[in-house]
Amino acid sequence: MQPMRVAAIGRTGRGDWGHSLDRIWAGLEAARLVAVADDGPDGPRDALARNELPADAGYADWRRMITDVKPDVVAICQRWIDAHAEMAIAAAEAGVKGIFMEKPFVPTRAAADAVIAACRKSGTKLGLAFANRHAPAYAIVRDLIEDGRIGKVLEFRGRGKEDARGGGEDLWVTGCHILDMMADLGGAPLWCSAFVTEKGRPIGRADAVPGPEGIGPIAGDAIAATFGLGNGPVGSFASVREAGLKQPNFGLTIVGTKGAIHIRPDHVPYAYLREAPLWRIDKPHPWKPIGAEGVVESLPALSDAERSEERAAWSRRAAADLLAAIVEDREPETGMFAGRTTVEMTAAVYASALSGRRIDWPLEAALPGLADAAPAR
Repeated sequence: MQPMRVAAIGRTGRGDWGHSLDRIWAGLEAARLVAVADDGPDGPRDALARNELPADAGYADWRRMITDVKPDVVAICQRWIDAHAEMAIAAAEAGVKGIFMEKPFVPTRAAADAVIAACRKSGTKLGLAFANRHAPAYAIVRDLIEDGRIGKVLEFRGRGKEDARGGGEDLWVTGCHILDMMADLGGAPLWCSAFVTEKGRPIGRADAVPGPEGIGPIAGDAIAATFGLGNGPVGSFASVREAGLKQPNFGLTIVGTKGAIHIRPDHVPYAYLREAPLWRIDKPHPWKPIGAEGVVESLPALSDAERSEERAAWSRRAAADLLAAIVEDREPETGMFAGRTTVEMTAAVYASALSGRRIDWPLEAALPGLADAAPAR
């Protein structure tokens, strides 16, 4: 079987190339990067050089690249999400087999529905770079939960990075990882109840400001959201701006009746198991690292370069899953429906905070939101 031909889009100065998503294809036998597009000041020059592509494989116009190259897969690499939907819909309408997209997915529920409709019409598979779900230890975490190693799961506790982006930006940019894992491990969201504040008072639409990276209007420097999950437990996401931690709280803790699991996204070691309930403090109960082979007493120390390579491998696994999904005619593990769920959960947080009521799924067509907010002062 011939490798699938990949064309990658980046936007220098407007999301750049994300987490170097143009570079991951070099490590996959089933794919070959054949073209790049970048409408930045220097065009695709740097992308051509680092990917060792000839000059005629570079484009300033991504639409022309898709038309000329007719790739099997389009990789939408930039972090900014303002053009994600436009690019994905155009790629699907051009008949590509697959789309690989940097997270977050798209800014609105309407955009998510439009992308999904275009991909379903063309039969295009769309995979998102939720790399943390493709860490080998993540599969072990799922097995431990399903095998009852931590007992009955009671709750999922998630927090953002809580740096200068804490609050609304944190919910969008890093919180999507937490929400995605929460829904995958705990079941689809059933309801959301949330409280969002700005300097201690509940937000209103007038608090909306333009969010960075194309995420649309955001508000709040503190978020506390609770979700009912389909498998029975509740999940929470919280973020407080400048929480003052030297190491961010960014992570997801799964709390069970017999123990707990803590996931540290983007880190190696990636996850830990505590084989005792969190409320048992009468004797020490160590957190044991979870590796690709299972729970171990310790893992070897890695250099910064080794950690970076390990994380890059997770992105390659996500891309490889998209390629396999195309061949097998299935939904990718982290596909467009998973992406829509995170967008819906984010929308539900603001809808609950603005309305002062619980938001239930399926979501109403018109939810209270920030899109019609007054211009930022």
